[in-house]
Amino acid sequence: MHIEKIQQNTTPRVPELIMQALVKAIEDGHIRVGEELPSERDLAEMLGVGRGSLRECLAILEFLGAIDGRGNRKVLLRDADYIQKARTWIECSNEMGGTEPFNEFRRVIEVGIVGLACERATEEDMAALDVAVTHLDEDPSNYMYDVEFHDALAVASHNSMLASTIHLVNNLIADVRIRFWDLPSYHEQTQQSHHAIYEAVKDRDAARAQREMIRHLNIVSQFAQNYPARDRGDEEAPVPEKA
Repeated sequence: MHIEKIQQNTTPRVPELIMQALVKAIEDGHIRVGEELPSERDLAEMLGVGRGSLRECLAILEFLGAIDGRGNRKVLLRDADYIQKARTWIECSNEMGGTEPFNEFRRVIEVGIVGLACERATEEDMAALDVAVTHLDEDPSNYMYDVEFHDALAVASHNSMLASTIHLVNNLIADVRIRFWDLPSYHEQTQQSHHAIYEAVKDRDAARAQREMIRHLNIVSQFAQNYPARDRGDEEAPVPEKA
């Protein structure tokens, strides 16, 4: 099986480059629908990438139904045209033009999630949310605690599809989030909104929780629109006004 080794000195993140290489291999007939992919180790060596980046790409393909994962075996289920659609998920995390569609997607999904969490959250779910909020208060510089909070909300919806989707989204927007995460003004505004969402879910007030989630995502959207200014060497991106 022939798969071209990727060049990693380009703008896209490595998982996107892996996706491009796999799509080309499928288009060229080197991998066919129904065939088993090489092992992770062999595939990583063929592509010249780390196994962590490869796993991220394969996880996206598996989530989208392009491959079937059975233990260590990965079988191709879809053709290149289908997989091209998966690339839009990764592009949203890297290109400025993709941030607003991604934010719109999050508003649709996460507002629904928080409403379900108000109805379905168990004591265990609320404890997990409390831990996530506490972690953010104790170490606001660690963006993984923000991921923890949104993942915990999705789990509290008790809808496995929504929980899987949010987990994927959190991975895809990591690059965007990191660009402005260290701004104190971002910490202040998002921590306040995290607390407001948590309190609304705790009170089982779905309407309030959804309003607070919209406010939170609007804050994130405003910062995301400003993050390219920092790429140009500015000391700090313009800080959006408080919602």
